[in-house]
Amino acid sequence: MFEELAATCEATECNRELPDEPALVFRDSAGERRAYECPCGAVTVTVAKAHA
Repeated sequence: MFEELAATCEATECNRELPDEPALVFRDSAGERRAYECPCGAVTVTVAKAHA
């Protein structure tokens, strides 16, 4: 199920699929944040909380 998830750009009138590899990854004790840059110039950030 999760293998089929794909991040898409949510900028107005874009909806392009974002790259598989993030441009930037930040990890700390709270979890992980990934930043993806779309060719349109918009940046999308995803957040995953760390498992307890």
